[in-house]
Amino acid sequence: MKLSGVIPPITTPFQKGILALDKLKENFNKWNKTGLSGYLILGSNGEAVFLNEKEKLKVMEMSRESIPRSKVMIVGTGAESTQETIRFNRLAEKTGADFSLIVTPSYFKGSMKPQALYDHFVAVAESSRIGILLYNVPQFTGINMDPDLVAKLSYHPNIVGIKDSSGNIGQLNEIIHLSKEGFSVFVGSAPVFFPALCIGAAGGILAVANVVPEVCVKIQKLFQQGKMDEARRWQNQLTPLAKAVTMKYGIGGLKTAMDLAGYFGGEPRLPLKRPSREVEEELKKLYAQIGK
Repeated sequence: MKLSGVIPPITTPFQKGILALDKLKENFNKWNKTGLSGYLILGSNGEAVFLNEKEKLKVMEMSRESIPRSKVMIVGTGAESTQETIRFNRLAEKTGADFSLIVTPSYFKGSMKPQALYDHFVAVAESSRIGILLYNVPQFTGINMDPDLVAKLSYHPNIVGIKDSSGNIGQLNEIIHLSKEGFSVFVGSAPVFFPALCIGAAGGILAVANVVPEVCVKIQKLFQQGKMDEARRWQNQLTPLAKAVTMKYGIGGLKTAMDLAGYFGGEPRLPLKRPSREVEEELKKLYAQIGK
């Protein structure tokens, strides 16, 4: 199964703080009609840190039922300890995940030196029956994976890719250049999606693809067709909304934008909150500007 293209890190729907699996199914039915390559379940935008294990299993099961076999299902299975990551990874395998995404452990960040991270990821990869992707998200973890470390890990046969959400295009370039051929490097920051494709990224795991999947897919298609000016123009249209639903207003903003686009976003789980009416108006304007 090829790892490339546009993959949204999907949101988890709640109604009054309770998991709303019927809404998740409805979202999948709409997303499946687009050119998305697959989905990331239980990532940062899925509010995985706010879900208990029973809820995570329900989200995985509903996702597996709803995702056609032609699209990949990646599950975020990273935990703070190596042992717990391996245990939860096995549950994802049993539920039918195609790949897992493993975030850097970060609570004891002072101890997370390159060798400790290397040993952690290799131990998980050795025990996994499915391919794993590394997840570098320094804005949440306070840990940035060095390109040399990523490159070294890329040579493990069961470590198949990375989602790099640092937004650092220079670092991304180094990762692509140093890593094993065929290692799937995904950019996790939509404002640099087009530049990332230009330096050899396999695709994007992009929050804004929850809202405007067709636009994200179009950017990659235009790039593949060599229509660089057109791809750049679409990127420039996408960037203001992409920034608003990630850096500026977070998951509350992302879910509000999904509601505006006809998907079910709803409320994030407390302590996260939905943005104000003013922010909703701003998001409405940004959404309306795309494609104009």
